[in-house]
Amino acid sequence: MKKIITKLILLITIPTLVFAGTTGKLTGKVIDKKTGEPLPFVNVVIDGTSLGAATDLDGKYTILNIPPGKYNVKFQYVGYQTVVIQNVQISIDLTTTQDVVMEETAVELQAIVVEGKAERIQKDITSSQARVTSEEIKNLPVAELSDVLQLQAGVTKGAGGEFHIRGGRSSEIAYWVNGISITDAFDNSRGIEIDNSSVQELQVISGTFNAEYGQALSGIVNTVTKEGGQSFKGDVKVYGGDYASNFTDYFVGIDKFNPIANYNVQGSLSGPIPFTNNKLTFFANLRYVYDDGYLYGYKKYNTDGTPSNGKLTPMNWNKRLIGQGNLAWMASGSIKLNAEILFSNEKFKDYNHFFKWNPDGDVNKFANSYNATFTLTHTLSSKTFYTMKVSDFFKDFKEYLYEDPFDPRYMHPDSLRTVGYAFVTKGTNLHRFYRKTNTLIGKIDFTSQISENHLIKFGVEGRTHKLSFDDYNLEPLRINGVPVEPFKPSIPEENTPNRTKYDSNPIEFSAYVQDKIEYQSVIINIGLRLDYFNSNGNILVDPTDPNIYLPLRTELANLPISEREQYFYKKADPKWSIGPRFGIAYPISDQGVLHFSYGQFLQIPSFQYLFNRGPFLVPNTGSGYGPYGNPNLKPQQTVMYEIGFKQQFFEDFSLDVTGFYRDIRNWITAGPLITTRNLVSYSTFINKDYSNVKGITFNLNKRFTNHYSIDLNYTYQVAEGSNSNPEDEFFAQLGNNEPTLYLIPLDWDQRHLLNFSMFVGDVDWGISTIARYGTGLPYTPSITQFTADRGITSGLQRNSRRRPSQFSVDLRLHKTLNVFGLNVTTFLRVFNLLDNKIAVNVFGDTGKPNYTTEGRNIGPDPKRPNTVEEYLRYPWNYGEPRRVEFGFEFSF
Repeated sequence: MKKIITKLILLITIPTLVFAGTTGKLTGKVIDKKTGEPLPFVNVVIDGTSLGAATDLDGKYTILNIPPGKYNVKFQYVGYQTVVIQNVQISIDLTTTQDVVMEETAVELQAIVVEGKAERIQKDITSSQARVTSEEIKNLPVAELSDVLQLQAGVTKGAGGEFHIRGGRSSEIAYWVNGISITDAFDNSRGIEIDNSSVQELQVISGTFNAEYGQALSGIVNTVTKEGGQSFKGDVKVYGGDYASNFTDYFVGIDKFNPIANYNVQGSLSGPIPFTNNKLTFFANLRYVYDDGYLYGYKKYNTDGTPSNGKLTPMNWNKRLIGQGNLAWMASGSIKLNAEILFSNEKFKDYNHFFKWNPDGDVNKFANSYNATFTLTHTLSSKTFYTMKVSDFFKDFKEYLYEDPFDPRYMHPDSLRTVGYAFVTKGTNLHRFYRKTNTLIGKIDFTSQISENHLIKFGVEGRTHKLSFDDYNLEPLRINGVPVEPFKPSIPEENTPNRTKYDSNPIEFSAYVQDKIEYQSVIINIGLRLDYFNSNGNILVDPTDPNIYLPLRTELANLPISEREQYFYKKADPKWSIGPRFGIAYPISDQGVLHFSYGQFLQIPSFQYLFNRGPFLVPNTGSGYGPYGNPNLKPQQTVMYEIGFKQQFFEDFSLDVTGFYRDIRNWITAGPLITTRNLVSYSTFINKDYSNVKGITFNLNKRFTNHYSIDLNYTYQVAEGSNSNPEDEFFAQLGNNEPTLYLIPLDWDQRHLLNFSMFVGDVDWGISTIARYGTGLPYTPSITQFTADRGITSGLQRNSRRRPSQFSVDLRLHKTLNVFGLNVTTFLRVFNLLDNKIAVNVFGDTGKPNYTTEGRNIGPDPKRPNTVEEYLRYPWNYGEPRRVEFGFEFSF
């Protein structure tokens, strides 16, 4: 937390500040009402900004670099009546066209005010993407940004809660904020949490994305955050709630409703900083949330094995502090500086079934992250600008029970030994884990409307990474090889198989160029991207002798470690890759457009697969170790095609139908077992797996008019591949199973997915609902005595059966009143309104979440404090039960 505060102070004291990284474009034509002739030199100004332009001799104008949002656009010309177009919507990377007719007048008249109308068909979209504005997010029954992401077509959610876009692995998504990646390079997850109140616009690109985006195979989640305006605005939101369900067979204690078991306090403030002539503005948002969770245990035993009070104890609780600070300074009419920091601090616990009766014995988890970005934007003209960005991303994750590894409360590992299907009644989890990722990014982007029809953009980017990793279990302290009594914990020595500790410093470089070609009858996006990567990692010279500390080549045994290195390691090769991108949109009318896109996308594997288990410390006895990382892995590759059609009808409705196909190669998987000189076997990751995904999406949308709006999207897709996870092939080899020889459904292969959202309301009230339906994910049936009794003893393939379908409904109600000049909104949110028992996981022998023949013939055991039936009630087989939240929001 000290690092976060220090970084924030440093950024604030620099007399510069940040600019929203991703912007849109406004263009149009101004003509004389009487003659129909174009009007040159008309002054076009976007209110509340320094952005503007003058029309050319053909009456045309173009304004670039406009942050997303709604604006009033003013058109002024001597001898003509001023026109103001209100609420013109600007969106990320898109062109908004606003033509204007001006009328000549001999005397100065009041400006004509016209309400801008959002275009239902964005004719310059050449690939599938969804946009959600801050106003839409505010009205939806959502609490987190992930709830908004789940609503988009082509986005599925795996059994573990991870997201997949168009059938790709969860690590194939890149997360961007204000033009900078916030992806954690270790596992390609979203590196920092962003509060919904900080979001100006969310863009989800599920189709072929432009060349400026890299290191992603299946999709881009692009967020633009808010910054301060010319007037002061403030907001405070307070709410509390709890889970309300009678499903106590699997969620113990969930029927005891406490309206403040979960609570949230957040506030934001924005506006100009006094005495700066409105040139320096700020936006700040801070949120604290505590969630008691819905998975409880009973504190029946203390860690030392003595009986406890039996009290219900939360086992998946979460405490989070999330914040954003943004300063924007218009240093001059053409230079804007922006500094922004995003941070999150999280402490939580994941449910561990084994510790259900001894919850104090399991580990706690801690995650801290921040992203600090400095941006300089120099506008050379209304048609040309460039940006320079420097970003520092940091994330660390820790896992332990007690902060001090030598804490005397730690128990001997034997205390966790118990019979099968038994909750542990004493002992402590001895696992300790630490991981840190620090990424420094520098980039320059140049954008210019070089002619009426060509918008050119090119840029370069460099990234340096620092990765630290330490993973081990505490061991009994030994003196001269003899364990000390009573038990005292000790940390395994480095460079032994019982501890994985390493530091890595990969580097990346990329460059791109793209051209947006816009004509009345066709719009083309074409681009090319170059990526360079150097893992700076070591690979083995002789894979049959992998452990430098236990050499199998006798001639090396007497050499010091420093002299052995040249015989054991060589540097991994740098990797180059080139990816072309192409998209075309063909308007067939003023209300319809066809689009087609193609692209080759490459992604360096996440660092966990490059450096897994560290420097090949393979033991000299045993077998089946690994899989170990491979710093020499090649980029993974996807070739993606899509074709679609959009049509507006009934003025307010639009329909989008898109078909897509993805061919994925060089996927990471575990390689065949390698046998060492003393017949020990191990595996490393290689590029071998293959997958393809095909599908179609339908999206029906009605914009908000006549007090209601509707969004309905349906996705049908088939996601098949050789292995869902890189480790699958490794475990298959350990089980003496044949390698995968054909494509099977991937773990997240959800064939049918339907999302429906509807908002009904007015300025001061609203009702919104979200309904989701999805067919079941695949699972692998297991061979048991139960299946043998039915004549099934073999031939059951991986992921050849389906889990039950899933359905849920969420609801939000709100009412706004004006009290002493404040807008006071009271709201009610209910998630899983119908309290459906959503089956997420099932038993392999029955395909049901609540019934298995496993353990049927196991008799009672005095060492087992619970029944087998109690143990087999796995709460993770079901999704989250009903959750109710009620609160107030005060704004001005």
